[in-house]
Amino acid sequence: MGINKKLKIKNQNDPLRCSSSEASNSKFKNNSFYILIFIFCTLNILTCSKSKKETTLKRIISLVPSVTEIIYVLGKDSLLVGNTVYCDYPEAAKSVYKVGDFSNPSMEKILRRKPSIVFATLPEQKNIVEQLKKYKIQVFTTKPKSVDSILNEIMEIGKLLDAKSEANSLVTALKNKLTEIAIKNPNIIDSPKVYVEISATPIMTIGNLSYINDLIRYAGAKNVFGDVEREYLVTNSEELIKRNPDVILIIHPSVTKAQVKKRLGWSQIIAVKKGRVYDELNPDYFFRPGPRFIYAVQDLANIVHSLWAKRSNTSQISK
Repeated sequence: MGINKKLKIKNQNDPLRCSSSEASNSKFKNNSFYILIFIFCTLNILTCSKSKKETTLKRIISLVPSVTEIIYVLGKDSLLVGNTVYCDYPEAAKSVYKVGDFSNPSMEKILRRKPSIVFATLPEQKNIVEQLKKYKIQVFTTKPKSVDSILNEIMEIGKLLDAKSEANSLVTALKNKLTEIAIKNPNIIDSPKVYVEISATPIMTIGNLSYINDLIRYAGAKNVFGDVEREYLVTNSEELIKRNPDVILIIHPSVTKAQVKKRLGWSQIIAVKKGRVYDELNPDYFFRPGPRFIYAVQDLANIVHSLWAKRSNTSQISK
């Protein structure tokens, strides 16, 4: 997923260069010609100076780990003057000035860095966004609901940071990978049902308004709570036993798959019976709607492909 950060600048001939024969024109024409050169060069100098100044003065603060990752992939990390303690990827992001944590960034620290633009997310950072607007600081808010919206935001950020070419290359690479994964997906109607647990106390999962729901779909499966018009929801053992998922993903550190298997009544669930409970997946791939979402899709797709390969083999044996 690397992107070539060296932009090539094409040399162009000076459109106002004149030949030796043209130098013998009348004095009036010569004077007019030199006046035009002077005006043209002056405008170019002013325009270039303004453009250079604007680029130099662009100072970014990212309050969103996924956006921090996007900024680095686009090669614009030199503009980053602040982020949060949760912005820990790539490794270099850890050494950037910290303005606080994700939920409660310090307004004082943000203002101290004199940013020209701050990246934030809603609704978690609504209060800080309102404060920033009072100080007339430009704010870019992110809240993707699907894979398409993640890709669109990458393009928007690229445009904002003068990295349209890099953003386009990144989005193209991600789309190509999604297509590659989709081609390998079994062409079946009865897709495996996946339960994604994001909290143990209370037991929480995702509905069809979460972009994670879309990640599951791209992996060739379906969210067992995909009929619920919510982003996140609290559920219980009784409801989950009734829905009987084929696969269980634990993407939080509170419990292990061994503990999940021992929950009262969960031994009835087919995912537990068949040993398809997974707790080793990287939560950041799922929770951060940035470039690494593709790894979440790939990891889940590998599970789905493995599951259907076993089903196919069983079916052939039975024949």
